[in-house]
Amino acid sequence: MKKIFINRQVLPYFISCITVLSLVLQVQAKSQKAGQNDSNTPLHLLQAEYKLAYGIPQQGDIQSVMERILGFLEKATPMQVLDDKTQQPLNDFNLIDEKDRLQQGAFRLASYEWGVTYAGMLSAGQALNDNRFSNYTLERFRFLAETAPHFRKLMEAGHPVEGQLRQMLKPAALDDCGSMCAAMIKAVPLMPDTDLKPIITNYVDYIMHKQSRLSDGTLSRDRPFFNSVWLDDLFMSLPALAQMGTYSRDRRYYDEACLQFKLFADKMYVPEQGLFRHAWVEGMESHPDFFWGRANGWALMTLVEILDVLPESHLQRAYLLELLRAQIKALAALQSPEGLWHQLLDKNDTYLETSASAIYCYAFAKAINRGWVDARAYGPATLLAWNAVAAKVDAEGMVQGTCVGTGMGFDPTFYAYRPVSAYAAHGYGPVLLAGAEVLRLLEAFHPKMNDSAVQFYTHHFNTTAPIFEERIENNHGLKVPGHSRKGRRPVVFTIGDSTVRNSDGSGRNGQWGWGNFLGDFLHPDSFSVENHALGGRSSRTFIEEGLWQRVLDVVQEGDYVLIQFGHNDGGEPHRGRARATLKGNGDQAESFVMESTGDTILVHTYGWYIRRYIRDVLDKKAIPVVCSLIPRNLWQNDKVGRNDQTYALWAQQAAESQVGAYFIDLNKLISDKYDVLGKNFVNTLYYGDHTHTSELGAKMNAAIVAEEFKRLTQQK
Repeated sequence: MKKIFINRQVLPYFISCITVLSLVLQVQAKSQKAGQNDSNTPLHLLQAEYKLAYGIPQQGDIQSVMERILGFLEKATPMQVLDDKTQQPLNDFNLIDEKDRLQQGAFRLASYEWGVTYAGMLSAGQALNDNRFSNYTLERFRFLAETAPHFRKLMEAGHPVEGQLRQMLKPAALDDCGSMCAAMIKAVPLMPDTDLKPIITNYVDYIMHKQSRLSDGTLSRDRPFFNSVWLDDLFMSLPALAQMGTYSRDRRYYDEACLQFKLFADKMYVPEQGLFRHAWVEGMESHPDFFWGRANGWALMTLVEILDVLPESHLQRAYLLELLRAQIKALAALQSPEGLWHQLLDKNDTYLETSASAIYCYAFAKAINRGWVDARAYGPATLLAWNAVAAKVDAEGMVQGTCVGTGMGFDPTFYAYRPVSAYAAHGYGPVLLAGAEVLRLLEAFHPKMNDSAVQFYTHHFNTTAPIFEERIENNHGLKVPGHSRKGRRPVVFTIGDSTVRNSDGSGRNGQWGWGNFLGDFLHPDSFSVENHALGGRSSRTFIEEGLWQRVLDVVQEGDYVLIQFGHNDGGEPHRGRARATLKGNGDQAESFVMESTGDTILVHTYGWYIRRYIRDVLDKKAIPVVCSLIPRNLWQNDKVGRNDQTYALWAQQAAESQVGAYFIDLNKLISDKYDVLGKNFVNTLYYGDHTHTSELGAKMNAAIVAEEFKRLTQQK
């Protein structure tokens, strides 16, 4: 064999060439693997080599992940009292003595981590319409409620009681009670045969009266230093207080929850980062900013849990919403390309952690579903997070990659090297909550791949095109709000029910709403008019279905919003079409369990919802105009029936209670005209029933609205 000699002077150049050639070959191999060698494939359609599944998850796949977790946890968390002598289950709890113990499982039945898991199971049961998930929680709460009096009796007699029961019977820290308490209150409507009140009130009493506090009232601990404030304690206390506000109908609990969040935020929120530091100690001159992932998750989850039940009229609601949006914005910017977040959020050299990522996924999805943040901005990040979290659930249903319990630290190494374990209980509840809320997200919105990216839309696109443009109209025939805006010209938005816009607004069924013709009576150089009303909606469901947020998002300063509801606000709030509001104009509210879903909802008065619309519009520096509902074609002798003692009156009261709002008494104006026209002629103004107007009737009503609207704008 002939030997090859290379001059030492050219050896570095030779090595460099070999290195470059190697890199070229690697790139070529990758290109071939991705199909990039196919000259017929447009470059913009080449497939990326993602490290995880990228795209829109299938509902069946989400359900499969949640079912694996359920299967694992049913086996891992038994609920039995074992007879000390026989080590067999003790079925008669009256026979419990001081030596009997709970059967040990992989996780405790009454810990704060399991409070999150119980809430996750309830939410999963509702989202999947599967009682297996809900029953996991209900059966264990029933077991705890039935055994608690017997173990309490032993404890009061001086006998030792094992830790997880002592946490429930005699809490000694916020960890012992807040998370469990919140989950129990959520379960109360589903457990009419079980009395959870003694346990709930015991938990709340500890939070309100027994936990240590700073001099300003902030909930605190005395480890590792005296008067330490832990960010974790937001979740260990405040969701329970907010839930207690609904459970007891006592606003003091709402007030305390909001006050505590502000006290914590004043000490721990770092505005420049949009994040919360984990630790704060009274007397320290400097508080190091360690942005631990799960602690920020507890803060974010506390915000969505409070806002979910906090009355819309509460003075601190806007403050909490502002914090929520700021934190979500900051977190979205820190999400890794793998979909998870780092243990220390701002340090990419720390590991990617599952439980915090699942919490963010849940909170993002819930904030979108509730209309607090924009689906277009944060929906893709939410689905990316779910895909990443789902990949951490193994075939047995165990959640991998979760950081174990973590105390307060003041150096990065402490956080960066905390161990992870599938037996860290913190991961299971957040994954269930995330899965349930993502399922709701996929039902409420229509994500679709467009130009290889996940995009969120409010309506379905029946297209297989890899790149497409958004149509102006959705499935209801509703156009995208703000589509008519030109320059600085104000837009007049109308919202309401079928008497404002019937069916798809085309009049194909012979029925028209006055909103279809309002623009015909207003000068186009002064205003553009957009009719976003939708048939069948009440003042409540127009909000609940996200229709209002869709409009509100594009309302600008100087715009007008005409509001008319009332025809669909009667009936039962939780049965049938389930769209009714409470009668009147007060601030009262009632909780109802929806017959179709099992969800617990809070229903307010008709006047309360109208005031909500007014305040939302005023917050945008726009002008709200409330219209009382048009009359039905129902007569008493020679007079058409009026609603001047019910919805028309309540609409007027709501409008007059808000400075900056205007009122058009459409019910009276149209009724007065009907009385003059007479019953026979008025019959031609309706089509098919006594509620929905014909084209002629809708135009007449639109002319009345336009006349009054112009009069109001001239006054303004």
